Amino acid sequence: MNVYKFIVLAFLFCIIYAKDEPRFLVYGTNVTVVVGRDAALTCKIENLQNYKVAWLRVDTQTILTIGPHVITKNHRVGVSHGDPQAWALILRDVRFSDRGYYMCQINTDPMITQTHHVQVFVPPDIVDSGSSGEVTVHEGDNVTLYCSASGTPQPTITWRREDSTEIRIEDQNVTKWSGVWLNITSVGRELNGAFLCIATNGVPPSVSKRILLHVLCAPSASMMQKMIGGYIGDTVLLRCRIEANPIPDVYWTHIDENKLTDHTKYQTSIISVSYKHTATLKINNISREDIGPYYCYAENSLGSTRDDVTLYTLVPTTVISSTNITEVIIEEPTTLITLHPYAELEMKEADPDIFSVEDNFVAILSRHQMQNLDLSPSS
Repeated sequence: MNVYKFIVLAFLFCIIYAKDEPRFLVYGTNVTVVVGRDAALTCKIENLQNYKVAWLRVDTQTILTIGPHVITKNHRVGVSHGDPQAWALILRDVRFSDRGYYMCQINTDPMITQTHHVQVFVPPDIVDSGSSGEVTVHEGDNVTLYCSASGTPQPTITWRREDSTEIRIEDQNVTKWSGVWLNITSVGRELNGAFLCIATNGVPPSVSKRILLHVLCAPSASMMQKMIGGYIGDTVLLRCRIEANPIPDVYWTHIDENKLTDHTKYQTSIISVSYKHTATLKINNISREDIGPYYCYAENSLGSTRDDVTLYTLVPTTVISSTNITEVIIEEPTTLITLHPYAELEMKEADPDIFSVEDNFVAILSRHQMQNLDLSPSS
């Protein structure tokens, strides 16, 4: 009988003793935090009694806290005990060096511990020193752009044009390209401009770097109209489209091939957007001396070119039919004007002192032809 009593008492003692021993209520946690923010690691303990809870940094074996007290001199470390069963280690303004394992420890005999892990994520950042800067290449050559980025997780790199136009890479036209390298073969002048290298890793914000690609090319010129007409005394604009890089020197000439300079008669201007330029010659108060061909010249260090436009005058009149006179022909619906060396004017509607039979760029139009004449710029 005494033996049975002893067994029962021993059993009850074990139950009571086991119940009073501290134990962890939850498992260790894996905490992910973005650099610069705060993180909390929590131990939940039952039956702590008079035992103490301590937090340690595993890799350095540094004691951070014991009970409610912070032991380390790191001012970013704190401890929270708002819940009677919870002991939380607080890491403020987390740095990348804070990543690693932390241990929650209870000073029982033997000691019991629980391990927690901190993963620190870092937003992407482009490494300027390891990435391409401004790049200059001749048209037709190959070019390689490189973009280096850091961050956790490792960022991915996406390339695109700043204006979102397509890029031809590996025999395909794409608006975006992934990879740290951007290889372009036989670069065309249309790629002159800015490329964006964009780094992302799921941690906002994404970042980008603007890389300028300068494609050097010899000038090409094209007049917006090959022939343009105007009335005596009017003002006309001659426009020349030019593609060139570097920016070209542009000038205009008339029949005598002398350069036209700015004054009350002529004004020149040029508007440049990237490698495209629009040169304009404004001719004021048109007279008979202004008719004829005009040449637009463009020159840079890689070459030179020119294109021409013919200015003719318009005279509203009635054409007199004669076997010796060839009238102006207007073909509909294209309103194509065929110019002839000269035409005789009806004196009642045109001043003989204005034009003579020696004028080679005079278009004589009837009132009906004037109404149907389309002088809008050609495309």
